[in-house]
Amino acid sequence: MNPNLKRLRRSMMFLNCQKPGLIKDPYVYGPDSIMLDLEDAVAEREKDAARYSLYHALQEIDYRGVERVVRINGLDSDLWEEDIRCSVAGGCDAIRIPKTETAEDVKRVEAAVIAAEKEFGIEDGRTLIMAALESAKGVLNALEICEASPRLFGIALSGGDYTKDLQTSISGTGVELMGARQHMIIAARAAGKQCFDTVYTNLNDMEGFRKDVETQTDSDRARHLHSQAEGNHLR
Repeated sequence: MNPNLKRLRRSMMFLNCQKPGLIKDPYVYGPDSIMLDLEDAVAEREKDAARYSLYHALQEIDYRGVERVVRINGLDSDLWEEDIRCSVAGGCDAIRIPKTETAEDVKRVEAAVIAAEKEFGIEDGRTLIMAALESAKGVLNALEICEASPRLFGIALSGGDYTKDLQTSISGTGVELMGARQHMIIAARAAGKQCFDTVYTNLNDMEGFRKDVETQTDSDRARHLHSQAEGNHLR
């Protein structure tokens, strides 16, 4: 069993792979994990350049024990398989699947990860998986997603896309996320997986961030941070 399945993940910082300046030294801010983003943050015309930047960062930068997770492009694109090959070849610690809705989504990614590990001589089982749930369907299928692969260490809520899928709006109180949060933590606990809350983007409001964290009582519900967190050491 990969010892990193249960590692401590209190904070996860999103970083745009299109911008080498963001991914060269995020360890100085003290996150437990970094999310090296190839998906939404990267312009369509810059996908190949972002992969190039990612690969060399993974190969050449000492991240000093910070977990390196790569958010690949969606499974409805023609980009995700090459994202996985690049990430695994570079030596990432985990793959984050966006817009996960079924166990089959996890199994497709798992098969691609296994193939990439074999292709590049990476130790079998080294690369873990996490799944982002971004729709009502994904949230409802949380348990089957959690049980889809032994490589999957946890699930994460993507509050913005989930709120859109519910055809509601962000209230600022989190009430619209309450049902998803409760359902996901129950599913994760039943499957023995970790569960993580949605990204917090307004790093200009550190008091709001503190209050938001205090409302989450589950110890492994790390907060995902936008790269705006540069300049704010994580506490």
